[in-house]
Amino acid sequence: MISLGRTHNNISNLQKSKSHCLGPAGSAAQVKAGIAALAGRWKIEILFALMSHDGPCRYSMLERDIDGISQKMLAQQLRELERDGLICRQIYPEIPPKVEYSLSESGSALREPLRALKILGQTLQQQDNDKTQEAEN
Repeated sequence: MISLGRTHNNISNLQKSKSHCLGPAGSAAQVKAGIAALAGRWKIEILFALMSHDGPCRYSMLERDIDGISQKMLAQQLRELERDGLICRQIYPEIPPKVEYSLSESGSALREPLRALKILGQTLQQQDNDKTQEAEN
């Protein structure tokens, strides 16, 4: 019988860890799925607009809050965010129809990660500005 020793166990644990992170159901795949749900020209802006209000928002309010977005693009991005479970769409049976949008539970869970990404973005912009100023001097 061959003794496999501690080194073999360490390699085996490393392979399990790598598989857990990089495999088809691993952490990297899950992060990619999350990023894919946020990918889109206006999705981050829409989520921040919804986060900035205390309650649900009407379509027209979102359109006013987000400079430069077309009606077609806003409608498309809202449909995709709803499909991905990040926002909720509430239709009221009125004439004219009333529709409101709000963050879902999953969308609300994005508050802290998006704030962290905002801070990272500010840091990276500042570093880029510092490098530009150093290059000019």
